[in-house]
Amino acid sequence: MFGLLEKNPLLTAKSLCKLLDLSYGRYQAYVNRLKHEWKSNRENEQGSKCSIHAWRGWCYVPKELDRASAVKEGWLASRARNRWLLWKDRLGRLQWFETGRVCLYVRKPANLGRVYQLVCNGFSFTGLVSDVKVLEEILCGIRFKGAHYVFPVSQRLPRFTIDLFQKSNGIIIKVGDSSHPDCLEVLATYPDWAERNERVLEQLSRILQRSFEPSRNLQLKSRVDYVS
Repeated sequence: MFGLLEKNPLLTAKSLCKLLDLSYGRYQAYVNRLKHEWKSNRENEQGSKCSIHAWRGWCYVPKELDRASAVKEGWLASRARNRWLLWKDRLGRLQWFETGRVCLYVRKPANLGRVYQLVCNGFSFTGLVSDVKVLEEILCGIRFKGAHYVFPVSQRLPRFTIDLFQKSNGIIIKVGDSSHPDCLEVLATYPDWAERNERVLEQLSRILQRSFEPSRNLQLKSRVDYVS
């Protein structure tokens, strides 16, 4: 019976009795007890089997990078008014804006290694970024924007969508969708308001650092004069 549960943990006691050719009325309680023992055993706990689709993120590159030479190295110039550049390969695509912001779109199966590789393909292997320290800063600055997580449950589910937390937390839950009828789908997006707040805090932090630098230098200078 445990072998059947490992293949399909959603089997009911009635279905198990039918598969094992047992009388449901006689062995119902016994089968339910064994099923409860199997589920409570940590070794049989079902792990999170998830595939990540349509991973999206962003990062920033130095504005000093030569966008003109980027077109010669394989980047495509768009016809948009903000004149962003496009990089496409088998891992996904990059959108490079004049502000230095780069939007990342990674194809499935998405993982952090493929995200790093996509950025390196567009900037390091093309020769646009030759300094290792600059490349490290770009990779460390990669941020998550959104992704589509798919959890298979091995059973067809009724179609249902929960969008109650979309505006507040950027989360939509779908089950029984036509694209994945036997999966639970989680569409997670980093809210725009959170990104705006983060940028404001970063700007405020830089302003405070600059404002404290002259006073700190003045204190250091006075101490040196006093010691000498």
